[in-house]
Amino acid sequence: MGPDLLKLMKKVFLKQLKENLKVLKKNNSRTVFTIATTSKQETEPYLTPIRECDFFVVCGCVIFEQSILKEIIDIIDGEVDYIFVDSEKKIPVTIHPKLNFVETGNLSKICFQKIKKSRILEYKPNDITVNATWSFLSQKLNFLSGKKVSILGSGNIGSKLALKLVECGVSVSIHRRNAHKGYGIAQGLNFIKPENTVSNITFHENILQTSFMSDVLIGTSNGVPIIDVDIVKSIKNDAIIVDLGKNNLTQDAIQHALDQNIEIYRTNITSAFEGFIYEAIKTDEILNNSYGKKDLDYCNIVGGGFHGRDGDIVVDNISNPNIIYGVAAGDGTLKNKLSTKDKEKLSKLKKEISK
Repeated sequence: MGPDLLKLMKKVFLKQLKENLKVLKKNNSRTVFTIATTSKQETEPYLTPIRECDFFVVCGCVIFEQSILKEIIDIIDGEVDYIFVDSEKKIPVTIHPKLNFVETGNLSKICFQKIKKSRILEYKPNDITVNATWSFLSQKLNFLSGKKVSILGSGNIGSKLALKLVECGVSVSIHRRNAHKGYGIAQGLNFIKPENTVSNITFHENILQTSFMSDVLIGTSNGVPIIDVDIVKSIKNDAIIVDLGKNNLTQDAIQHALDQNIEIYRTNITSAFEGFIYEAIKTDEILNNSYGKKDLDYCNIVGGGFHGRDGDIVVDNISNPNIIYGVAAGDGTLKNKLSTKDKEKLSKLKKEISK
């Protein structure tokens, strides 16, 4: 791809980004912009769809190098309420001789240095994908315990998903091309799973042994068609296939699955993504408004998860308390028995709140 074409594509990308921001600002909800990357190295950045949610409206972009990040920041900073930046380090370290800088893949560091107007928060897209996949499987299969799930491509996402599944009693079989790493991942995950979990994570060098008689077959390789016809033939007749890594099935494998009425799914991250954004914004509000300690004339109040000392009164919001949860015991719990002094402080605070 020539430099002139790349320059034109970049210009089109930035123009469309500005158009998306205009759409966001027409909405009365909180506005959110996400900046993410993937380990699947593509050449050109792209925009993610505009999503209108109950509490916010969001759009974003996926980029593959830092060089365009500063231009994006110049456009979006101050134009949206929140900017969420991918904190996972997925861009390889490279040197750009023409641009005279080293690509470190540290998007979040640059964003925290450059963004001055919008509120900036970090997020981990891989974890959102794992959580969305787990929720989908849990509800699609009704229950997970006793099922066999095969994961082909046990990298970051595949390994995290394997642990989440084995914790629920799933027998997980994993496969990756590097057998040494595969055995190490399986051993490490089995070490840290809950000690009363009977199910295990097993690594197989032979890919058909991995998929044999699976209830669920998951492809998590990086855009590589790793699932062929023979693998589809090896799973149960009523199994389902999840193409988590995108383009993980050969065309023949897709056709065979369709002929056998085997359902193929792509993970829909919408609910997990929206849930995370809401959680992050709510946490930000708690830390800025509810969290901490406040000294009153007659007592100290704490809230938002702040560890209170013996006698501190725990409330819902130190800035504007409406609910009193109790009196701190000093060990992270609330007192069961109150002293006369505790009762006096509670009575005064209740009167002040009710004014």
